[in-house]
Amino acid sequence: MRVGGWRAGYRRVLGVVALLAVAACATGAATVRHSFEFDMRSDHQHAIVLDYRYGGSALPVRAPDWVVAEGRGIAFNAVGGPMARGDFLHVKWRDTETGQVHEDNVDLRRRLPQDIADHVVYFMIRGARLHVYLVSPEGVARPPGMSSDGPRRYSQRKVVTLYPDTSRD
Repeated sequence: MRVGGWRAGYRRVLGVVALLAVAACATGAATVRHSFEFDMRSDHQHAIVLDYRYGGSALPVRAPDWVVAEGRGIAFNAVGGPMARGDFLHVKWRDTETGQVHEDNVDLRRRLPQDIADHVVYFMIRGARLHVYLVSPEGVARPPGMSSDGPRRYSQRKVVTLYPDTSRD
């Protein structure tokens, strides 16, 4: 492993994403200030993300081509700022316990509320299942011992499960 390998890769990913956000603003694409995040290192997830794409516009938030081509995978990413509202989410991952590769696509057009300003679209992986959450900027007072749905890092915020649910894509 080269010195600073993951840090250099992380910086490249953040740089690409920042350029995409700026480009979206410059092209006049409809944007809203929100975030897109995932972190496979937390919440007992046993996966590495091989590819992802949030949104289908000309400027989606996605895994860098070199990461996908090398099959290295990504453990985490966080993108925030003015960006196009995602109409779908595609995630491909490898279960680090079984070695199996999984893929899922989620149509977000009916799932995301109209106003997602300052919200976080966050996904987690549980084995062969993708889970997508919308984290509100609102705090939530929970009684002691009550568990929250979604990522532990947002346990003090209102979290809504977008996927999976009982509706069909």
